[in-house]
This record gives sequence, C-alpha cells and structure tokens, in this order.
Amino acid sequence: MPYEVLLPQWGMGMNDGLILKWLKAEGDKIAIGDALVEIESSKVNADVEAAEEGILARIVVPEGMVVDTGSVLAIILAEGEEADLPEPLTADTPAAAVPVAPAAPAAPAAASGGGGGDRQQVTPIARRVAKELGVDLSTVTGTGPRGRVTEEDVRNTASGAAAPAAAPAAKPAAAYSGPPAKEVEKLAGLRATIARRMTDSGQIPVVTLTTEVDVTAAQSMMEQLVRDWRRERIRPQFQDLIIKVVAQALSEHPRANAHFNVDEVRMIESVNVGFAMAVKDGLVVPVIHEADKKSALEIAQAVRDVAKRVRDNSVDVDDYSGGTFSVTNLGHYGVDAFNPLLNPPEVGILGLGRIVEKPVIVNGEVTTRSMMWLGLTFDHRAWDGAPAGDFLQAISRYLSDPGWITE
Repeated sequence: MPYEVLLPQWGMGMNDGLILKWLKAEGDKIAIGDALVEIESSKVNADVEAAEEGILARIVVPEGMVVDTGSVLAIILAEGEEADLPEPLTADTPAAAVPVAPAAPAAPAAASGGGGGDRQQVTPIARRVAKELGVDLSTVTGTGPRGRVTEEDVRNTASGAAAPAAAPAAKPAAAYSGPPAKEVEKLAGLRATIARRMTDSGQIPVVTLTTEVDVTAAQSMMEQLVRDWRRERIRPQFQDLIIKVVAQALSEHPRANAHFNVDEVRMIESVNVGFAMAVKDGLVVPVIHEADKKSALEIAQAVRDVAKRVRDNSVDVDDYSGGTFSVTNLGHYGVDAFNPLLNPPEVGILGLGRIVEKPVIVNGEVTTRSMMWLGLTFDHRAWDGAPAGDFLQAISRYLSDPGWITE
C-alpha cells in the first residue's frame, strides 16, 4: 500500500512549512529512519524522516514551496508495487489542492451493506493515540482537511463524544474604510503564527492572579552566583533563578504542570519550563526539559545554549517541544505588572515585572526592599483559584527565601 510522507506538526504553533531541500531523489531506496527532506517552519528547522521502507516513487512538493502541516510531501511504494501517483505541485497549483496518496481498492461490501471508498487519511499523531487508546480507526469520522482523521477525532471517539460540526466558511473580510495608511504590513511567517496563537489563547477562559514578592535575598544570591559561576564563564541572570523556582513549585503542584486536551487535564510527568524569548518579528518559547532535576547553573547553561541556537537559527525540534509551563519577562522593558497570555495546551504561565527598590514595613519598621510583581495566568477549565493561589504562593515563598537553591 502506498505510504504518504506527511509534513508533521512540530509544536502547537506550527501551521505550515517551507520545503528547503530534498535529501533523496525519486527512485532512491528508502530505509526506516532515513532523512528525506529539510523543512523550515516559523518555529524550527528539521528533517522529515521515513517511517516505512521502500522506493521514493514521487516527490509531490518541490523545493521552495510552502504547504500546510498534514500535507502529503511524497509517496513511498514497496519494491515492485505500482500505483497511480499524484502530479507534483507547481507554483500554479491552488493552495487548497493538497494532494493525497492514491485511493486504495474498494473494500468488499459488508453483509449489512455499504461499500469501500477512498483510503482513510490519518495524521501520524492520531494513529499513535488510536493505538494507545485502543480505538479502531475505521470507526472514526475525520473532521480535518479533506476528511483527515485528527488526534481530537480519535479522542472524541474514545470518549464517546460526537465529532464537532464543521466550522462555517469564513466570511470575507470587510473592505477597510479607515484613513489612508503610511505602510501596510501583511502578517506572514512567525508574526502570522503568533497572531493565530494569540487568537486561540484568547478563546480560553483564563484568570490572572497577581502578587508582589520581596526578592531582596534573591538579588543578594545573584551577587554570590556571579563569584561562584565565574570559572564557568556564565554570568547569572535573574531568569535563571526564576526557572529554578518555578520548576521546584511545579514538581510539588502537578495540576500546574499539565496540558488541557478537549475534555481532560493531562498531568505531565516531566517538568519542562518554556521561557519567552524575543526574536525578529515576534517571540519564541524554547523549553528547558526536566528543569526540576537541574541545578541553577545547569539551567543557566541550558538557557544560554538554546538561546544561541535560536539566534543562529540552528534549533531542533526538541528545543520547542514538550513545554509544560511557561515564563515570560517584561521587567527589563520597565513593565511593573501585566496579564500574560497562555501558551496552549499549557494551563499556566507566569509573567515577571521589573524589580524596584521601595520602602516597605518589615517587623514594624520601614525599610528599603527589592520588590517585584508576579502575574500567574491560568486556564480556569483545568484548575481553580484556590490551587492556583497556592501555586503562586509557593513560587513567592521559594523566591523570597532562596537559600535552598544552592544547598
């Protein structure tokens, strides 16, 4: 049976990819795990690997073309197998005309009636989830493009939920009637991806809790770490301590270290903290994996390493994958406090304001302390104000008394 090589979705923010370079040619023998094609997306550059062996019979999408995730990039046939192959895309191919592999022969009609039909199109993640949940894919109705079965379709079938109705066709945008523009910038690439992600995030019922925390002791620790880390040639940043503190709090509050998916909250085993990083035209969120098992120095080293890969445009899939909670810092822009937007499917994000010296009352006396505002935005479908408040309180406690970090 023909095997479709599909453009995978590396991370929730990836919607399409640019075909940079084909590493195999039509007629080449293909082994499982062979790198087939280099892809550039708004999030990551990576290779698509073969999941089946055979002969690369047809390259469907040529180099230099951008296609949506889930699109068929190529067809692999078993040795000696023949099939009607789709024509390669060209610059004149309509964007909606994403080819699929040839239809399989019609299945024999069942005794109760009904016939075969086109071969069922299933995303790779949907196949994996179906196997995990024991779902027969033949019973799943696909709601993706051209009836493709998605992960959500599989989970809906497993839970007995009805498949969501197809979304109505989008209405064309009304003609702009405002004043003349000096310049018009069409959203594309990373900026367009961010716009879509923020729209998705805005549909989620969220609550933001804020608190002001005394970081005087943390500031003193930074001075100590400057001396301790000198031999490692790493200058500590306050974000390094924040990631360490957040990771510790996440390890004790599993409800915060979770993903929301359709009708379930999935508490994730590993603590993977993402940190927002400004880049040209927007921001990205690299991930520090298993941050709770790393020392503050190891976190600092990991942050520097992945930040360098982002700047060099040499990140890989893992750098953006698997995040369970995010941190975003606007303090160095002079921002005191703000409501950060969620990074779905994560259920929480922590926003950091600037550090300000101000007079406060300690033990009945007025003194000067370094203070900072924290803003915790959480998905109210996944958890409630009381546990979210406990989590924010834990972060504040660990940050105001950080001696444990270097013990």
